[in-house]
Amino acid sequence: MRTAEFHIEELKKIFENSDFFHVSDIFVFYQSFDAEIPKTTVNWRINTLVKIGVIQRVGRGKYKLGTGNIFSPQISSKAIRLNNLMKANFPYLNFLIWHISEINSLSQHLINKDVYYVEVERDAIDAVYEKLRGKYKFVLKGTINDDVFFDESQVVVRSLVTASPIQVVKKVQTITIEKLLVDLFVDKEFEFLQGNELTHIFTNAFSKYTVNTDKLLRYASRKEKRTIITNYINTIKRQ
Repeated sequence: MRTAEFHIEELKKIFENSDFFHVSDIFVFYQSFDAEIPKTTVNWRINTLVKIGVIQRVGRGKYKLGTGNIFSPQISSKAIRLNNLMKANFPYLNFLIWHISEINSLSQHLINKDVYYVEVERDAIDAVYEKLRGKYKFVLKGTINDDVFFDESQVVVRSLVTASPIQVVKKVQTITIEKLLVDLFVDKEFEFLQGNELTHIFTNAFSKYTVNTDKLLRYASRKEKRTIITNYINTIKRQ
């Protein structure tokens, strides 16, 4: 690969103060060096720049400088057991599993709880709840955020919103950073994280990880919170 044709240092200088830039901006940048450059060549250069860590994707057709850092939840042996149990008993059900400790990588104060969330289609909540009760001692359902079982390990069955952004880690469908942020902002069981703590979480998420804003806002729309979350993110970025 001839790196000279990518004009990497010039590109960094042009976009160093941009929160993000579009494919069209990159195309115009390369046109300044070659007015006849084909779009296919620019697309190839963009893909290469992403692979070598010069730029990262932050949305559909949106990029920013720097190497992407994907949020990847920890998958414990208990999460794998939960996953296997769900697949064995509900093979056609869409679900995901995550642990409350994922918030600790972003929050200012550590959450000292052992809570697994099993999110399933709304119509299946009761059936999954009953099945898990037969396997685990402390199982809750709905939007409960009280310490019902105090310091005991808990499994909470929650509703999974259609078209939620998910990822697969160690063969387990789990949460993405986009879904986590929206859920923490919207859902009643996470009201204890409001105020400065929530601001800290969002600020850390955008500084530590690659957040696909388009994906986040599409999910926020599913929860009818797109406008308020958009304004919240813009306010944080101005701080």
